[in-house]
Amino acid sequence: MTLENAMIETDQVVNFAVCCTTNMKVKDINHFLAEVQQKELEEKSVNILTLVYSLEFQLWGPTKELRGNDKILQSPFNGCTVLEVHQKLQDMVSATDSKFDTNWFLVLDERSAQTSTAVIVRVEDGDVLSGRVAYPVSSRYLSAASISHPSLDEMIEIANDKMDGIIQD
Repeated sequence: MTLENAMIETDQVVNFAVCCTTNMKVKDINHFLAEVQQKELEEKSVNILTLVYSLEFQLWGPTKELRGNDKILQSPFNGCTVLEVHQKLQDMVSATDSKFDTNWFLVLDERSAQTSTAVIVRVEDGDVLSGRVAYPVSSRYLSAASISHPSLDEMIEIANDKMDGIIQD
């Protein structure tokens, strides 16, 4: 059985993409999703993250978990730079009418599983800004940064000064 992206019904119109730039263990991705969802449940916030595991399917809601027998996600973003990820996301949204923002997204990279961190990415007019964020609070800070409360620049500055470079509580 191939991987299935189990999604959550939501009223949220736009979600944010989660993209793996390395082939990751499915259990590590599900661990990330579980940590994020536990924090969202504690804070009574809505799920907003959609794992992009294929560029061919319409993704209509936030991801609950990956299911199936595959042990490794063969990511369509494996080895991509964030600008390449951005372009692929834009192409995918155009082709599939998926419902997520393409200028703001999270990246799970080669450091993510070991450090329990993801990377918040903003691409605007070809400029890239990114900062590492702890798993549990990644959706909250991504959402906050996307509406500039506080801005990603401020979050990165605070993280660099006080939190070993990781955006966290």
